Amino acid sequence: ESTSEKQSPRIFSLSKGEESGSATPIGDRASPMLYNGNLKNGDAKSLNSYRLYMPQSDMRGSATPRKRSVVTMDAQSIRSVETHAPPPTSPEDNKRLTTKYLTLIISCMYAVLLVTLGLVVYLGDSFVNESISDIYSIILCSIGFVYIFYLIFDITRYKSIAAKNHKIKSMHEEKIMEFFRKQEEQMGSVTPGDRTPESISTYRPPGMPPPVLIPHKHEYCFSQGRHSGSFYLKMGAAVLLLAVQIGQLVDENLDNDECVNILQVVLDVLFPVYCFVQLYFVFKYSNVIILKNQGVAHFAFMHLIGSSLCFWISAIVRETILGLTIYASSRERNGDYYSDYNASTLVPEYEKPLDERFLDVSNLYNPNCNNSAAINSIYEKISPYLYPFSVEFNILIVAIYYIIWSNIGNCDNEDGNSDANSTSDDTYHLCKIPTANEDNDFTSNIVIYADCHASNRGMFLGLIVMVIITGMLIIGFVFSSVGEEFMELGYLLNSCTKLGLHVLLLFAVVIAFNQLRQLDINEHPISLLDDVLLFICLPAFFMETVFSLVATISYANIVKSIDFIIMVIQVLIQTPLIMDGLRRCSNTKKLRRKKPGREILMFLLIANVAMWIFNTFSYKSPDSLDERYEFYGKVIWTILGHISLPLIMFYRFHSSVCFADIWDSAYKPGSEH
Repeated sequence: ESTSEKQSPRIFSLSKGEESGSATPIGDRASPMLYNGNLKNGDAKSLNSYRLYMPQSDMRGSATPRKRSVVTMDAQSIRSVETHAPPPTSPEDNKRLTTKYLTLIISCMYAVLLVTLGLVVYLGDSFVNESISDIYSIILCSIGFVYIFYLIFDITRYKSIAAKNHKIKSMHEEKIMEFFRKQEEQMGSVTPGDRTPESISTYRPPGMPPPVLIPHKHEYCFSQGRHSGSFYLKMGAAVLLLAVQIGQLVDENLDNDECVNILQVVLDVLFPVYCFVQLYFVFKYSNVIILKNQGVAHFAFMHLIGSSLCFWISAIVRETILGLTIYASSRERNGDYYSDYNASTLVPEYEKPLDERFLDVSNLYNPNCNNSAAINSIYEKISPYLYPFSVEFNILIVAIYYIIWSNIGNCDNEDGNSDANSTSDDTYHLCKIPTANEDNDFTSNIVIYADCHASNRGMFLGLIVMVIITGMLIIGFVFSSVGEEFMELGYLLNSCTKLGLHVLLLFAVVIAFNQLRQLDINEHPISLLDDVLLFICLPAFFMETVFSLVATISYANIVKSIDFIIMVIQVLIQTPLIMDGLRRCSNTKKLRRKKPGREILMFLLIANVAMWIFNTFSYKSPDSLDERYEFYGKVIWTILGHISLPLIMFYRFHSSVCFADIWDSAYKPGSEH
C-alpha cells in the first residue's frame, strides 16, 4: 500500500470539515510536500500558527478528534444524517451542556436575588436605625473587588506566558530562516515558493530540536467585533465616574462625632476605589472572552451586574433623601416649618399642599449635624447637577458587564465558526492567542479609526448647535445670578432653548428614517443589549411627560406643554430609528459610495450629546418658577424627578453611542460586522 492510500480516509474526513485533533497532519515528516492547510493568513507571528510536533503513534493514541468522521459513525448516527436529523448528544456533551445551562440560569437568579434584596434594604434603610444598607453595600463591593483583582492579575499572567512563548517561537523561526539562507547559498532554491512563511513555521530541519514552549492552556480570548468594547462607551464611563467622585467628595459635610457613621465612612472610601478599579478593568479588558472557570465567571459577572443595579437603586434613594434633607434644613433655617405648622392648625386638610398631606420631612433635619453655612450653600447648589451621574455610570457598567458575561466561553476558532465547547483545555488551535505586545494586542481597545466621508455638513451643523446650547447655558446662569427680576426671563429662555432643540431633533429623526430605508438589512445577529437599554429609559419619558403636562396645563404654560409633547413624540420616533439602524448594512458599492443618511446621523449624534449636556447643566429654576413643584409639592416632585431625570439623561447619552455605532457600521458589508 502506498502512503497516499493509507492517508486517503484521513483526507476524506478533513475534506468534510473535520478537525484532526492533532497539531500536525499524519504522515511522513520528511515528505517534500509541506502541509499548511490549517494556516489561514500567513501570520508567522501569531502563536496559533505554530504547531507542536508529536510522533504519529502518540497522536493516534492520545489526541481524540472533537468530531467523528462519516467513516466511524455508528448506524444510528448514519440514519440521523440520512433523515436530516441532528446526531444524538453524547453522554459527555449532555453532562457538560446541562451543567452550563444550569449555571447560566442559577447565576441569573442570583442577580435577581441581589437586586431584590437591594430594593428591600435600601428602601427600608430610612425606617430603621441600623446601617443595614451600608453593610450590604460593603459586602457587594468586597466580593466584586476580589474577582476583578483576580481577573486583572490572571490575565496579566496569561499574557506574560504568551509573551515568553512568542519570544521562544520567534527565536526558533529565526534559526529556521538562517538554515534556509545557508541552504540557498549552497544549492539555491530548488522549487520557487516552497519556502513560504507558512512552511517555515511548520517545518523542522533535520537535526534541529523543536522549541520548548511553556505549558500554556487556552484561558482567554479578545474579541474584535462591534460589541467588543466601544471606545465612546468607555470614555463616557470615565466622564461619568469623574462626576460621581466629585459628588462623593462634596457629600461629606458632617464634622460632628454624633453624626458620623463609621460604616458609612468605610463605604465612602471603598466605593470610589471600587469604581476606579471597575473603570480600569473596563478600559483594559472590556473585550475579554473568558474560557477559564466559566461557571465561576458566570456567577461573578452576574454578581457585578446585580451589584451595579443595587448601587443604582441606592444612588436614587440616597440622593432623594439628601435632597429632602436639604429642603427640610432650608425651611428650618428660614423658619418656614414652624410657621407652616402653626398655620396648618387653621387650614383644612384638603387645602394643604399634596406633599404635606402624606409626607412629613421635618424629622430629616438635625441641627447637630450641620456644617458651615458656606459648605451647605455650595452643596445645595451643585447637588442637583451631580446626582444623575451615579445612576448613569452604574447603568453603563451593567451594559459592559453584560457584554462580557454573554461572551463567556464563546471563542471563535480559526475557521470563523463559534465554538460553544471552548474550554481552557483547548490550546493553540482554537483562536488567536495574544502575543502580549501592548502595541498589538489591545490597539482596537484604545485607538479610534474612523472614516468621516459624507459626514462634514452634519458634523459642522451639530457643532453649531453645540455652540448655541453652550451659549444658552451661560446666559441662563448669568440671568440666575444678576437678580431676581431676571430669573423668570432665564427660566423662559431655558424652556425655549429646550423646545427648539427638541424640534430640530424631531425633524432630524424623520429625515434619517427616510434615508436609512435605502440601506440593506443586516441578517447577522446582533446583541439586543442596545434595545433593552433604550426601552428601560422609555417609562421615564412617559412619566415625566404625563406628570409635567398635568402641572403645566393647570398653570397655562404653553411653551412647556408643547415642549413635553414634542419630546415624547421625538423619542417615540428616535427609538425605532436606532433599533432599525443597528440592523442596517451596505452590501453594494453604490450604497458604500453614496452613504445615504450619514450626514444626518452625525448631526443626531452631536445633537443628542448636546441635549444630554443641556439636561445636565441647564439652570435649575427655583421652586417658585417650576409649575411641577408648585402643583405637586417639593417632596413628591423631588422623589419623582430623582427617578425620571437620570434615565432621561442616560437615554440621550446611549442614543449618541448607538448613532456612533450606526454611523460606523451601517455603511459596511453585512459580513464585516
